[in-house]
Amino acid sequence: MKPIFLPSAALDAIDELGPKAPSPGRLTRLQKLRDEAQASGAHVLLLIWPTLDWALLAVKVPSDVVIRDALQLVPNVLAIPDTLEQLYEKARQGRHLTQLQLEHRPAITH
Repeated sequence: MKPIFLPSAALDAIDELGPKAPSPGRLTRLQKLRDEAQASGAHVLLLIWPTLDWALLAVKVPSDVVIRDALQLVPNVLAIPDTLEQLYEKARQGRHLTQLQLEHRPAITH
């Protein structure tokens, strides 16, 4: 099951998820963590599954990679289905913030 990917600003409207939405105090903490992650150079995405379980994903990329919009990272996240499944399981348990460090693949010499 694949989530939809939204910009991190969608966190500000997450109360639309009804009973799966965080309490106002928790929402404020998550917004602060999102802002801190972005200030440290991470790109943040909001993932929402059809079950309305959701997660914030802070992605750090190598310093030589230029990302203008966090949504550019969606194909990279989809390419690692095990991590996506772990994100979903964490979200179902109420653990809504995950950090991911992307790295270059090592060069293959023949």
